[in-house]
Amino acid sequence: MDDLERRLQAIEERLAALEYGSSLPSSQVPTKSPPPEGGKPPHSQGGKPHHNLESIIGAHWLNRVGIAAVLVGVAYFLKYAFENDWIGPGMRVVIGVGSGALMLAWSERFHARGHLLFSHTLKVVAVGVLYLSIWASSETYALIGIGSAFAAMIAVTAVLVTLAVRHRSEFIAGLAMTSGFLTPVLLSTHTNREVELFTYVALLDAAALVLVAFFPWVRALAVAFLGTLFLYIGWYSSYYTAAQQPRTIAFATLFFLLFAFAPVLRRWPALLPFPFANALVYFLQLSWMLRGWPHRLAFYAIALAAFFVIVTIALRWLADEPLAAAHLAIAIGFVTIAIPLQFDRVSITIGWIAEAAVLLALVTRRVTARVERVFRLLGSIALAMAVFRLLFIDKFHPQHVLWNLRALLFAMTIAVLSGVAIVTRRRGVWRFAVVALNALALIGLSKEVSDAFAHQSLARHFTFSALWMLYGAALMAAGFYRRLSFLRWLALVLLAITVLKVFLYDLSELERVYRILSFIGLGVLLLAISFAYQKRWIGQARDSQTPVD
Repeated sequence: MDDLERRLQAIEERLAALEYGSSLPSSQVPTKSPPPEGGKPPHSQGGKPHHNLESIIGAHWLNRVGIAAVLVGVAYFLKYAFENDWIGPGMRVVIGVGSGALMLAWSERFHARGHLLFSHTLKVVAVGVLYLSIWASSETYALIGIGSAFAAMIAVTAVLVTLAVRHRSEFIAGLAMTSGFLTPVLLSTHTNREVELFTYVALLDAAALVLVAFFPWVRALAVAFLGTLFLYIGWYSSYYTAAQQPRTIAFATLFFLLFAFAPVLRRWPALLPFPFANALVYFLQLSWMLRGWPHRLAFYAIALAAFFVIVTIALRWLADEPLAAAHLAIAIGFVTIAIPLQFDRVSITIGWIAEAAVLLALVTRRVTARVERVFRLLGSIALAMAVFRLLFIDKFHPQHVLWNLRALLFAMTIAVLSGVAIVTRRRGVWRFAVVALNALALIGLSKEVSDAFAHQSLARHFTFSALWMLYGAALMAAGFYRRLSFLRWLALVLLAITVLKVFLYDLSELERVYRILSFIGLGVLLLAISFAYQKRWIGQARDSQTPVD
């Protein structure tokens, strides 16, 4: 009998442990299940509640519909009372403020009992009622001045911030930030008060940074950033003039610096895109205000690059490699922007080639996949812009064959692409880099031939054919030596183009000597390549593999 009782007790203890979702040993779990403190359901002590469609409808949808119905009913009642002059303006404001305060206090009772969704819903409604009541008292009924209404709204925001810190609630912090940024909109006097407005916005941004320094509230920071941008755009579109440029740039710089320190205060992976957005918004503001002054804008771009380099050093000292790499990418990006603004012609191409080399070299470092994608994208953009300028914009007048600036720029670009081909482990990237570097090499050499025989048309076209034959032969030899079929295919494509040129152009346009040399040279080359394939030099050993994804 004693053994049976012990077994029943053990079963009851295990059932109790399952009911509580506890990870404690069964000997430490009570056999009875007293209600938890504060009336919270047992699942709030450990496991997660079970959500299904029924619970979502009952707990979420009915809650919101019910509150909306009550508010609509009360609103219609008050509207009816107002229209019949049952309640005067002063009493209307008192009712609104009192109702908002009571709902805010009521929401705290539900928060204490664990009904967070209901509590948050009440807080949103309460803040809306309070703000509208204060706004009506100033704008509609003129019962109080703008300064008093502004102070009252700030007081509501301060209460919300206090509640957010007390409950460690990101939702309430976001609500506080939202209400804070709505205050100037609600109390707008339609006059230009730039200093007062932006000083207030800077204080809100500073408060958001303080919250971020102590709590992981990325959404509160996002609300502050978007709210600042919203108020700035609204003011700029209505009141900005050229005479206000220095002061406006100073405020824009202040906002940029405040948000630039957020990743240093809180080094989260979620903040990785934030420095890019902050830098982009700030530079777009400067670009719009400084349009027509490219050299001044270039100065700001260089200053921003230096600033982000300093932040990069600080983040590396704090051992945060992903954020440090992101800030370094931004710094290099601003160098890219500054080059065409500050310099002219060939200097731009040189700068972009150098920047592409640095960015693509950073891809080989140990960085996160997201940062690596950013570096690769920025480096590819810089390299593409450099190649475009080199081929279609830059004008050269070389005095010597191969020993000139154009040949140097082609060599620099080919070197960058060669580096990409050497270090990449992606088959698609490797093939693109190989095709691009060989195409550039062939274009660069063809340009040198064109300049060398600028006044000798027949010699120039013969030399083109000879150059393409020799380059194709060298490419084919490299394909044999490295056992890379991709290189051999490139050689075959180039030789096919050369064959077409020889038969379609050289046969009819070149003089007899050039024509003979062109055909004999092409024939000997093709026979040699054919002999190589027939001897199955490729089949003696398996081709080596190109980089793989």
